[in-house]
Amino acid sequence: EVDVVVAPCRGFQSAEATLGEYVNQVLPVVIFAISEAELSSSDENELREIKEKFSLPIFFFKVPESGVDLISPKKPDNENSSLYCQLMDLEYLSTNHCSCGAPGPDADAQSMLVEQSEKLRLLSTFSRQVLQKHLVEAATSLNEVHCRCLNIFINQAFDMQRDLQITPKRLEYTRKKENELYESLMNIANRKQEEMKDMIVETLSNMKEELLEDAASMEFKDIIIPENGEPVSSKDIKCCIKQIQELIISRLNQAVANKLISSVDYLRESFVGTLERCLKSLEESWEVSVHPARSLEKSKDVSVHITSNYLKQVWWLKWLSRIFLIMIIQRITWVSPPAITSDWKRKVAQDAIESLSASKLAKSICSQFRTRLNSSHEAFAASLRQV
Repeated sequence: EVDVVVAPCRGFQSAEATLGEYVNQVLPVVIFAISEAELSSSDENELREIKEKFSLPIFFFKVPESGVDLISPKKPDNENSSLYCQLMDLEYLSTNHCSCGAPGPDADAQSMLVEQSEKLRLLSTFSRQVLQKHLVEAATSLNEVHCRCLNIFINQAFDMQRDLQITPKRLEYTRKKENELYESLMNIANRKQEEMKDMIVETLSNMKEELLEDAASMEFKDIIIPENGEPVSSKDIKCCIKQIQELIISRLNQAVANKLISSVDYLRESFVGTLERCLKSLEESWEVSVHPARSLEKSKDVSVHITSNYLKQVWWLKWLSRIFLIMIIQRITWVSPPAITSDWKRKVAQDAIESLSASKLAKSICSQFRTRLNSSHEAFAASLRQV
């Protein structure tokens, strides 16, 4: 399975151009035949270009002159021909390597010069060295790929082993911190009911006059009030009362919620901040581990992200104000006035404030909080088990 390619004459196509057509498709064994005693300038230029572009070992063969005996007289060992010196200058031959066909100390294929016809058989040795060179290069490349793959597998195994050791500890630590947060919030709910009642009473007392003034001066939305003092319909009166109640509710809601938040704000960093960092670390580890497996995407979505969502639910101050808003609305009796005036709006606001029961509000807030806290705690634990 060998093709012999003879380069065309230089005037038609250069030798390096011919080599360029084949060198990437075959394993080339290059033979450069020389008919003269010395290399011409065009020979030297051609060899320089071949060396620069391809760096291939070449078998140089001095063709005997016509009419000369095929068996050339043996030259003294210490005598080097002009052709040999030229190839030395072109760095094809080296004093460190024998040009008689013996392999060099590094077993690499080297260029060879044969000036006696009977030594043409060394072409066989040269060809073996060239093919051996290609074989070594291919084996080296395969070995590098093999080593790279093994390193990937080894590193992956170490990473997996590390995850198997660290991830359960992270999960256990996260579970512990969530339990601490749960117990702390539950203790607050159990002991803060009386404090909440006192706080609501104090807030109402401090804001009462301000609320009455705001109610007296408020303007109703979507209700047309007669300017001549004429009475309004029962439907409009109900809407007015509702808007006054909503004003009181929104103002009290904000004030009480802010005080409740400040009373347990120390938990934000000590528990919630730590939990958020733990979950973020677990989420990043989960992303890395399941990314190659598309079938686990759904599992990832219903575990890690649900865990984060339930952590937000555990932080109860985000929804506390909504509970208070619902509980403060109570039925207020009213008498139809001859007209809607500032005094009437102030009286409605005062009745709404006096109808509030601070103890009932505090008890209901704590009860709802405990129910919501238990639900969030159980959901958090379930999603953590999925992780």
